[in-house]
Amino acid sequence: MDPKVSIVRAGRYDPEEIFFAVRRAVDLLGGISDYVKKDEKILLKPNVLSAKPPESGIDTHPEVLRAVARLVREEGAEVVVGDSPGGFYFKESDSTYEAAGIKKVCKEEGLRLVAFDKARNVNGIPVAAVVKEVDGVISIPKMKTHSLTTITGAVKNSYGLAVGLYKAHCHFKAPRPAEFARYVVDVFECAVPRLVVMDGVVAMEGDGPAAGRLRQAGLILASNDCVACDAVFAALIGLSPLSIETTEEAYKRKLGEPDLSRIKVLGMDLREARLHNFKLPKTSILVRMPKPILKLLLGRIKFWPLIDDSACKKCQVCAKSCPAACITITEDGSDIDYEKCVSCFCCMELCPHNAISMKRSLLARLLGG
Repeated sequence: MDPKVSIVRAGRYDPEEIFFAVRRAVDLLGGISDYVKKDEKILLKPNVLSAKPPESGIDTHPEVLRAVARLVREEGAEVVVGDSPGGFYFKESDSTYEAAGIKKVCKEEGLRLVAFDKARNVNGIPVAAVVKEVDGVISIPKMKTHSLTTITGAVKNSYGLAVGLYKAHCHFKAPRPAEFARYVVDVFECAVPRLVVMDGVVAMEGDGPAAGRLRQAGLILASNDCVACDAVFAALIGLSPLSIETTEEAYKRKLGEPDLSRIKVLGMDLREARLHNFKLPKTSILVRMPKPILKLLLGRIKFWPLIDDSACKKCQVCAKSCPAACITITEDGSDIDYEKCVSCFCCMELCPHNAISMKRSLLARLLGG
C-alpha cells in the first residue's frame, strides 16, 4: 500500500467539528472501509500518559477518540479502547481514564474500555493480551515533543502496548535515544497499526511529553503508515524525518516510509500546515548536531533532572516510577543519586505537579541556545 498522510484543519475540540475533521482526514486516505470490516474487533489505542484533564493537552483528547470510534462502528465493527498509562508502579488504570475524559466518552458511546493488566508474550515482549484478541489496531497519538525521543507520535504511541515493568526495564537499559528507539520499535513491530489518526488540534512543544507548553496547532493528521505520519509531523516542525531515532529504526526494519518524496500528502500541503518556530525539547541538540561532532562532544553535553522542593508535593510518583531507583522523597526534601541516574527523565515526564525540570551542562546550553 502506498504511504499516504492527510492533513486537515480542526480549530477546537467541538464534537461536530472534530468528527468532520477526522472523517475528512480518513476519507482522503480512501475511507474507513479500507481499514475496518464488518464484525471485526478493533483496538483503539490513544495516548493516555497521566491522570490529567483533557484541557491539559497531555493525553489524546477524548473527542478525537469519540470521532474515530464512531467511524469504526459505522462499518459494523466492535470497538475496544485501552492504553498503559505512564508510571511503572500503576496497577489501576481506571482513575487515569476517568481524569483524562476517556472513561466518560466510552460510557456515552457504549465502548468497551480495558485495562492493560494482562499480557501475552510476543517476541519476548509482554504485550497487552487484548492485542491478540482483536483483528487490528488503530493508533490515536497526541502531537507532542518528547525529551528522550524528540517527538512522541505514531510509532512511540505503540510503546503503551507493553505491560508491567517491561517499560521500566527498557528505560534503565537504554537511556540514550538510539538505544531506546530500538526497544520502542520492538513493541511497535508486535502489532503495527492499520491506521493512525493524530490529535494535533492542541499540540505540546518544548520539554514534552508532560512538562511542555501547549500550542494551538489546529491539525488532524491521518495515515495508513505510522512511519510516514511521524515523518510528516517532523517536517511540520522543521526536522528531518530521519533525525528522529524511532523513525530511523522503524525504517531500517522496513516498517514504513520516511521519505517525504515517496509519501502522498493529501488535504493541506506541508508548507501551508507548517508549524513555524515550534519549540523543541532542550535535548533536541542531540538530533540536530551532526553525529561525528556529537560523538566527540557527547561526554560534555549532559542533561539531568532537578526537583524543585518548593513545588514538590511529596506524592512519591517520581520515586516509584524511577527505573534506576535513584530518587528519595522525604518530608525534609528530595534527593537524586546522580551516580545512579540514567537521565531517562521518566521522573519529569510523570510528575503531576511539574516540580521537576531539566538542567543542562554549560556546553549543552551554549550549543542549544
